[in-house]
Amino acid sequence: MNKDLSRKLIAIVSASKRSAQGYTEQDFVTNLSFKKNLLDPDTVKEFISAATNEGLLVQREKLYIPNFSTSGVIVPLDFSVTKDELFSESKEAPLVDRILEAVSASGKMTKKDAITRARDVLKAVKYVPFEMALLAIMSDEGLETKSFVAEIEEKWKKE
Repeated sequence: MNKDLSRKLIAIVSASKRSAQGYTEQDFVTNLSFKKNLLDPDTVKEFISAATNEGLLVQREKLYIPNFSTSGVIVPLDFSVTKDELFSESKEAPLVDRILEAVSASGKMTKKDAITRARDVLKAVKYVPFEMALLAIMSDEGLETKSFVAEIEEKWKKE
């Protein structure tokens, strides 16, 4: 599942119902299928299930609550998505770029702040790759790093 696109879809629903404590499945279907015409209703239901399994949404009773700050997610006016794009892994962008996107999408800090803090970490430990410094920052902020760590481990095994 492409987490960047998923965060944008969740942010769209969140923006339409700003003061809500959570969102029902029908809120997702109404906004993403009928108002924005992004995905068909069956795909939206599949998306909700996948986003819950990935930890992007938390289900409490019949409400789905985002597990990140949706105010930090920027959705372009011409945003569009297909089912194939949504459910594919987004590994085409370099690892550092994807880590920075995840950090900024969380809303806890900007890309610039993350780079600055990672450079500070690198001053203290000189032999750590930049990606690992970024993951340390993510971990300090309580953000999910498992997929990135697994990718780095896979890369190191190949070397």
